[in-house]
Amino acid sequence: MTRHAIALCLSFAGTLALSHTAIAAPPAVEGVAPGAGKRGTEFALSITGARLTDPQELMLYGTGVSVTKLEAKSENEVAVTLRAAADCKLGEHLARLRTKGGASAVFTFRVTALPVVEEAEPNNDAKTAQKVELNTTVAGTIEPADVDRFAVQLKKGQRLSAEVEAIRLGVELTDTALEIYGPGGTRLALVDDTPLFRQDPFASIVAPADGTYTVLVRETNFGGGDNNRYLLHVGTFPRPAAAFPLGGQAGTETRVTFAGGGVAALKLPATGAFEFFPSDEYGTAPTAHPFRVSPFPNVNEAEPNDDPAKANAAVAWPVAFNGVIEKPGDTDHFRFRAKKGDVIDVQTWAYRLGTSTDTVVAVFDARGTLVAQNDDDETHDSRVEVNIPADGEYVVRVTDKRKQGGPLFAYRVELTKPEPGLSVFLAEPLRKTQDKHVVTVPRGGRVRAFVAVRRDGFAGPVELAAGELPGGVKAQLGSVPEGEYFVPVVFEADANAPLGGKLVPITGTGRAGDRTVIGNFDQGVVLVRGPGDSALHAVALDKLAVVVVDASPLSVTVVPPAAPVAADGTIDVLVKIARAKGFEEAVEITFPALPPGVEAPTQVVIPADKTEAVVTLVASKDADLGDWKLLVEAGIARAGRDARDPNLVGMNGLGTGGPPMGRRPRKAIEGFTAVSSELVPVRTAAPPVSGTFAPVAAEQGQKVKVVCKFAAPLTSNFAAKLDGLPPRATAQPLELKAGAKEAVFEVSVDPTSPVGTHDALILELAGAAGGRKVVYRVGRGAALKVDAPGAVKTDATGRPLSPLEALRQQEKKK
Repeated sequence: MTRHAIALCLSFAGTLALSHTAIAAPPAVEGVAPGAGKRGTEFALSITGARLTDPQELMLYGTGVSVTKLEAKSENEVAVTLRAAADCKLGEHLARLRTKGGASAVFTFRVTALPVVEEAEPNNDAKTAQKVELNTTVAGTIEPADVDRFAVQLKKGQRLSAEVEAIRLGVELTDTALEIYGPGGTRLALVDDTPLFRQDPFASIVAPADGTYTVLVRETNFGGGDNNRYLLHVGTFPRPAAAFPLGGQAGTETRVTFAGGGVAALKLPATGAFEFFPSDEYGTAPTAHPFRVSPFPNVNEAEPNDDPAKANAAVAWPVAFNGVIEKPGDTDHFRFRAKKGDVIDVQTWAYRLGTSTDTVVAVFDARGTLVAQNDDDETHDSRVEVNIPADGEYVVRVTDKRKQGGPLFAYRVELTKPEPGLSVFLAEPLRKTQDKHVVTVPRGGRVRAFVAVRRDGFAGPVELAAGELPGGVKAQLGSVPEGEYFVPVVFEADANAPLGGKLVPITGTGRAGDRTVIGNFDQGVVLVRGPGDSALHAVALDKLAVVVVDASPLSVTVVPPAAPVAADGTIDVLVKIARAKGFEEAVEITFPALPPGVEAPTQVVIPADKTEAVVTLVASKDADLGDWKLLVEAGIARAGRDARDPNLVGMNGLGTGGPPMGRRPRKAIEGFTAVSSELVPVRTAAPPVSGTFAPVAAEQGQKVKVVCKFAAPLTSNFAAKLDGLPPRATAQPLELKAGAKEAVFEVSVDPTSPVGTHDALILELAGAAGGRKVVYRVGRGAALKVDAPGAVKTDATGRPLSPLEALRQQEKKK
């Protein structure tokens, strides 16, 4: 049994035992072997992990691959047979495994142009090196301190290229090194990291003699493990380290020159995606070379252009400038024409296209005055928006930040008009996981998701829409208001909804001036993280995974508040849960969606023998007033909370601590999908009661009346309490009837109460609305002045006098 299965206390594969109720949990995929198959063939993959019984489908994000067979080998392994079409896209494909318990996190596999063989141990030294044919992909695993060797036969003058995909498999931080040895054991190449593929190495050599050549793959620091997988592509194909230019104009033929020799003529599509696989008469590179396609023309660097006056003849924009920082300290200039009022997005492409250049871009006018400059944007590539101050010629300058240079220091600078953009994604609760990336809806139940938008160049509201959902599932996506970036969305499934799933497109529509802006779903997922939380390998999902699973043993509802939530006040709401027979777990409820400025307890636990809780919502004095939505979520109580003890739930739903003595803390239950209430309308409003305190002063050791006058008579009964009194000063609470015009408290000031002005007085009125407690706070910030005995001066009404008034009163008495 795996460590995951042990930790989750599986009663049988794919199911969690909770009290007397079995609850299915989604599968956890840990590895895929061999992780690749050849295009135009049928190939098998072994998917390993936990809770893998009852596999229902492989949810594929791309096209060109179909599933011909899917079966469970054990609770920890699923065998799948795939067919890749003859025209299937080469490279990375994304998938999720769906079982009756839900869908797994996204994982990847590869489709290659080469036949795939699996590594065969022992192959750790030159004598046992595994023999492979040229132009083959080897799927291997690096165990701790492992060194894998593969032997190929070459003729003198024949090219040998080797490329490793490890980090790019998206499984583990497998930082590989690659070595090539000749027939006599001489090392001909050693490569660790590369600018083109970062931690994944590649190398090409020309055989100096006939014989057996050995390709070695190892982990850089001689680490390894069961999931440290790699693909080694080995053959006679070209694998250039760089190509120039880095991009071309859509719909044209662009001539590309490779570092190390060779050229290619690329026919670029007018629209759509483009992948560039360098090729010649000896083969085709196994992975795509980064290349940018843009709708505007290229201008390629012509040296010398260190001096702006010797740069290219000025051209109109939009345009793409392409160049190479050829040597350390090199500076390149390009000239263009622009008009006053032009707004130009100047963006470099270098790091993102696999070059060594860390660009710094600057724009100058014809006199050499700096107009704009930038170093890094979201990556090491530069980006700056330029506002043109006058008609004329301008110059773009490109340098390397580290003053380095060489043949691999290519770059591309695009000058375009800023365009409004929009994308839709799920707001992640935890950045380092794929938690909540799948919307798992139980039959007859509800779950929530936070659907977010990323706006570029506009700030208005965005209307959301979903494509076809699984049968029996509905969702009201609504809109994301201006000034907000996400909204809660509740997905609900009919009681008889078929078990199944779909990858659903989500779109957003907004307005930027008189233009309609449409954005699609774009969920970035980091599969391999590096030091400092860096992303070593990430993928982008263009659809939202929505799956239907068996009914949950738990449901939750919230009774809509009978009155608005008053700013600087509180209101009690009733939350109810329903349990299936045998479900006896303590339940934790949370409020993931509240009006701005309104708070709820972070944890409210309903014990196993209870089915409801009263929760107090607290609004700040600056709460945003208006109409909002309220949402409650319910799940199994967190580890360390033995909520069967009713002492853990106070009158306002606040827990009081950990498990009582003598009881073991409950283990965290993974895989249980929290359920949601409906979105309940709620209004935040100004308090219906307002009032002001009359100025008041008292001497230490005396009593004084504190009066709060209401702006209008009370319309219902309230219990009144005076808060914010000086230390050790006291006042008894009052019962106020409907029609009361003021609240009068007798305050006893202790002889030790500190002298000074205490400006925290506030009247708290507790009443009821719809049978639930409400609290309003009135007169916040009023003051009670405490003086030493004999120091207080008042008028005939008891109002404290100012020092000037007291002096005048004293003069009259004389």
